[in-house]
Amino acid sequence: MDEVELHSTHILEESVYIRPMRVIYSQKDGVKKKWDYIRVHDSVAILIYNVSLNCIVMVKQFRPAVYMHDCHRKFDDLEKNTEKTLFDIAKEYPASNGVMYELCAGIADKNGKSPAELAAMEVLEETGYDVPVEKLILITKYRSGIGTHGNVQSLFYAEVTEEMEVHKGGGLESEGEMIETYHLPVANIQEFIDDHSSLNRPSGCLFALMWFLANKRQYLQSS
Repeated sequence: MDEVELHSTHILEESVYIRPMRVIYSQKDGVKKKWDYIRVHDSVAILIYNVSLNCIVMVKQFRPAVYMHDCHRKFDDLEKNTEKTLFDIAKEYPASNGVMYELCAGIADKNGKSPAELAAMEVLEETGYDVPVEKLILITKYRSGIGTHGNVQSLFYAEVTEEMEVHKGGGLESEGEMIETYHLPVANIQEFIDDHSSLNRPSGCLFALMWFLANKRQYLQSS
């Protein structure tokens, strides 16, 4: 996870995950406008509290989009007469800058499965905890990426114990996933949220942690 090598970049013509689109529309003023957007799958995310360890179970994984965003930005900031390429920039840019601390999550791409069923599957695959579907609590649903895709994410809450761990997690090798579990002590949640030195935390993750602080105060007292 700490090393990455770029082999190529190109404009994407087609994908099973995202579909670039353009809409022409008008509003009350009658003026025709255009907007580019991306069709993507809806998703689920799970805030996992480990009762045995009094911590939040999160995951760490390399996110190519985060890494490439910063590589492109650094390349665009260079003077036009530079001989450096995007690949030169990537060699100088540590892969760890693309590693995110986030909630267990996954896209809703399995037909016939409810969001709760998908959430239980993701928890098992990524963290190794076997959580019954009926034990998952829906916190809320919201839209993310409203300027580009506007998909719906269902946020769940689950409590686990060490006895519920059936394997070490890590994601599916068949899908090329390299995921590490990360245990955030409850006592350190506010510090994690307030850490302005780190950008590698998605907004949905920070929202979920703030929900935990507001709604699970009984666990804060034992930290």
